Amino acid sequence: MNNNLNNRILEKVRTKIAISNFEEKERFSMPNNKILRTAASLFLVLGITCGVAYAGYQLTNYFRIKGIDDTGIQTALENNYVQNIEMDYIEKEQVKFKVDYLMMDDCNFDLVFNFVTKDGVDNYEGIAVRNLKITDENNNQIYISSEDQDIWTKNIALSSELWTTIEKQDHTLRQVVHLSSNNFPKSNKIYVSFDNVTLYNVNKGNPITITYEDDYKLEFDVSEQLSNRKSIEYISSNSSIESAILTNSGFVITVKDSNYIPNNANIIVKDAEGNNYTLSNTERILKKPELTEIEKQVLIFNITKYNESDSITLIKNDGNIIEFIKK
Repeated sequence: MNNNLNNRILEKVRTKIAISNFEEKERFSMPNNKILRTAASLFLVLGITCGVAYAGYQLTNYFRIKGIDDTGIQTALENNYVQNIEMDYIEKEQVKFKVDYLMMDDCNFDLVFNFVTKDGVDNYEGIAVRNLKITDENNNQIYISSEDQDIWTKNIALSSELWTTIEKQDHTLRQVVHLSSNNFPKSNKIYVSFDNVTLYNVNKGNPITITYEDDYKLEFDVSEQLSNRKSIEYISSNSSIESAILTNSGFVITVKDSNYIPNNANIIVKDAEGNNYTLSNTERILKKPELTEIEKQVLIFNITKYNESDSITLIKNDGNIIEFIKK
């Protein structure tokens, strides 16, 4: 692989590491095309939380998402809200690949990839894919990794993908890709494509990479459990609240607020019995067409349908509260 490609991969890996460790303010610094370029580069993975395969590997371990509090996702999995995708490997010249599991509701989309490469993976941190595209049977653009602003802003996902390496041994590597939104569709079929597969090791600034160039495509039917899911709507008298929905993996609130709210904000929600639930993730919706200012924000909390409550109370770090009542 030439040095220019090595350098591009290293730079994108560094970007991903920085963003994963940032306060959200850095992650949001998308006031112009620079943010789009940065976000688009995030097809490069990084949750370097690798595990070794062993008998009895817990399904919940396949959905450990680096960069967010995944408690709500884990609750969904513990209640068997997940699809086991039974498919054969798709074989290319040097790579076999497939997807093993999907967890999808209105606010979280998590897809577990399974790669088998010609070269051993033990000395690599993960796999990067280029030009990831995820759509459904209605041509809903769930996510396309692109530097083109017109394409990027049509994504239903509200930010770039987060990848976590979850298992690797010999020639097999599994990674989960995570996307967040406030309105993922009730898809019946998912289409996935990307241009190449690159094994990488940052190697303290001297990247080691192996790239397998090819056209990678797959498709699969979404289970009825996921495609016919039901969410629970909540209402609030607070004028800043646009919507509030309780899903299988979280409580997603869309709020009209231009003041930046980071992932680590000291905000919780309580159910009617007084149980506390933490903030999982936050996302921004930017004013169009300039994309230079925050118009709305999406807050995802770790209370789920399995903790359903007639009322939910949001408590801000300044002590102010917002009440939600089940519609």
